[in-house]
Amino acid sequence: AYSVYDEDIGYCQGQSFLAAVLLLHMPEEQAFCVLVKIMYDYGLRDLYRNNFEDLHCKFYQLERLMQEQLPDLHSHFSDLNLEAHMYASQWFLTLFTAKFPLCMVFHIIDLLLCEVE
Repeated sequence: AYSVYDEDIGYCQGQSFLAAVLLLHMPEEQAFCVLVKIMYDYGLRDLYRNNFEDLHCKFYQLERLMQEQLPDLHSHFSDLNLEAHMYASQWFLTLFTAKFPLCMVFHIIDLLLCEVE
């Protein structure tokens, strides 16, 4: 349904994980509305646009944060030539719904939706 609603983005790999998690937690209509809100108001949609430019920006931000906050891990990853796009793509594009336990996923989504702008 979202791919019809947002023809500019359409369907992108990873959206189904978030949609499935929302459907586990609420009725279809509400899940669709929350998905639209997350995509538009919380910037997830931007990650899929313009050849994933915003996604690459997130990778850069993650690497800089690791360099600043976790320098040993950043150094280890650098020694292995391990870049953020190699492990974090799925995290960002699925809003952490693909690889984490459901209780953690629900908590992440709750934190996102409770964030005050």
